[in-house]
Amino acid sequence: MLNFFPTLYEDELLFSGIARYKQMCGMMSNQALSRDLFGWCMTYSSALFGYYLNTFASNLPPSCKLTVDELIWNHTMFPFFTAFLSPSKTLEVYQFIAEKGKTFVENVVGISNGSVKNESYLKYCPVCFAEDMETIGESYWRRLHQLPGALYCIKHEVVLKMSDVLVTDSRFRYICADWEVCNEDREEDIYSSEIKEQNLQYIRNAQKLMNIRERKERDFIISFYIDRLREKGFASKNGTIYTEKLQDAFLNFYSEDYLKLMQSSIEREKKSNWLRLFVRYKGKNRSAVRHLLFLQFLDVDVSDLYSCQKVIGKRTQKQSAKQSISLTVLERKRKQWLEIIEKHPNATRSELKAIGKGLHTWIYTYDREWYDRVTPKKLNVSTRKGTINWQEKDEQWLQLAQEAVQQLLQREGKPIRITPSSIRRQIGAKGSFLNKKLVKTNAFLKEATEDIESFRIRKIKWAIKELMSQNEKITPYKVQLYAGFGGKSTARPLIEKILQESEYNDEDSKHVK
Repeated sequence: MLNFFPTLYEDELLFSGIARYKQMCGMMSNQALSRDLFGWCMTYSSALFGYYLNTFASNLPPSCKLTVDELIWNHTMFPFFTAFLSPSKTLEVYQFIAEKGKTFVENVVGISNGSVKNESYLKYCPVCFAEDMETIGESYWRRLHQLPGALYCIKHEVVLKMSDVLVTDSRFRYICADWEVCNEDREEDIYSSEIKEQNLQYIRNAQKLMNIRERKERDFIISFYIDRLREKGFASKNGTIYTEKLQDAFLNFYSEDYLKLMQSSIEREKKSNWLRLFVRYKGKNRSAVRHLLFLQFLDVDVSDLYSCQKVIGKRTQKQSAKQSISLTVLERKRKQWLEIIEKHPNATRSELKAIGKGLHTWIYTYDREWYDRVTPKKLNVSTRKGTINWQEKDEQWLQLAQEAVQQLLQREGKPIRITPSSIRRQIGAKGSFLNKKLVKTNAFLKEATEDIESFRIRKIKWAIKELMSQNEKITPYKVQLYAGFGGKSTARPLIEKILQESEYNDEDSKHVK
């Protein structure tokens, strides 16, 4: 049992409290700290969550009133990352933190494998740090500063700075927010006033979100969104989303630069971009960042979602319509569909759908069970396809792959790394594109694949040219952000090296700061 444990400050991460405890005790050994806290040696620390908190709480001194529930809800990032999960999934994450510990919570809540990643290093506000040092003689890591997408401190409205302290560490290290990793120097504010205001509002909404314990099922949340979209004219009375109208309005509300900063860029032409898929019942859990962006766009207070008790969502009239269909109509439609199947015995379901068009939609909607029973599911491939001439196909794919590489290198906008997958997407090819029988194509793909260092150089040079075209003063930090490396990146030395090259220091030297 611990002899003492420091009082946690408001919004302080438990990770920060443990780091202060370690410093107060003068501990140098991570193993000794682990045995103090949990009774055994751990090999992994998470600044966002924590593990085995039941064991940790049982080791606290009797005078300490901290409970596991208070630790999880008030001193970890649990409330943010579970806010849009179902009640059962939220409970599962809670138990992982409190009891199991062996499963990385980052994987369960979608940080590790999701499209919106968390920062690798802890962030801090230099003004908060200076005030803390002056008033209480120490500082601490605040939860609100660690929000994914948080660019500012909402108290002082200054840009957050990146420390050198890892968010997740396999060496079980707890490091204080002190002079060694923090300072009072303010970060340059390179963002527009519009981005600043939208980000501050995003953080305020997230702060409110973290105080809400209510949880809703995913279907309820989607129906809530559909109801709000219907009210604002982005959905029909039946709940059909006017996708193009919604996308245009969303992209007018948020700038492309801001969405990039929030890891939520949208490609207008891409039919499967995240916004188009967002308001659908099927699919994986959505990132809390994108939920907050969507609620802010709708001008809906986050508390309204959780206080809402009844939703409508999509209305369906299929059942009532089916009951009103006469037997004569049904028989006629069935006969027409059977005639199509008979005339095209080797057609796939997709081909039959194209041939039947409106008839297929009608049958599929109102007579689905019969449709599944009579419509062929699979075909004997050998009766439809002859032997593939792989040599001829190899020559065709090779030419297309070569053209795709040139197109990727010459495309406007942020560079895309040349890889077999990006080449395949550029061509629009299916999985057979990577078949081992395509010998020449595979050899070319291997040769054309861009190593990560070359790709970084290409991105950096692109970012520099873009900033020059905008008459911006060029600093390594600006290039780092514009190229998409984030606030803390190992690419900084490479950026500085490229900026020192004569290509950017001769006639364009006036741009470089």
